[in-house]
Amino acid sequence: MQNLRKILICGITFIAVTSCSSNESNLQQGIAAFGPEDCKPVVEQQINDTNIDRNKISKIDYLTYYISESDSGEEYNYQGWISFNSCQGNFVVDMNRSCQIIKTYPMGNCRMEDIVAQN
Repeated sequence: MQNLRKILICGITFIAVTSCSSNESNLQQGIAAFGPEDCKPVVEQQINDTNIDRNKISKIDYLTYYISESDSGEEYNYQGWISFNSCQGNFVVDMNRSCQIIKTYPMGNCRMEDIVAQN
């Protein structure tokens, strides 16, 4: 009975420690994407991490970017295109099919200093 109690306490402690120490910046590791909209949590996290001013966002589009199509299948990635009311252009979040970010970049005349929140 003592051993069972120790195992139970150790198991609960392990679960508590691992859940508290999880790294939310690795959100994309836990997503199974079936379409570009499934990457929304990753794009939302990138908006927060980049400190983009949400008041300047006019819309967010989620797209499938086709790299190639062949008899063996399609190669594609997902993208989040963030549009702004403060500049003509977008902030793009390129992701693979598992929603892991490949790169991010501003386009058009949207510069980072135009879209980040002022502290």
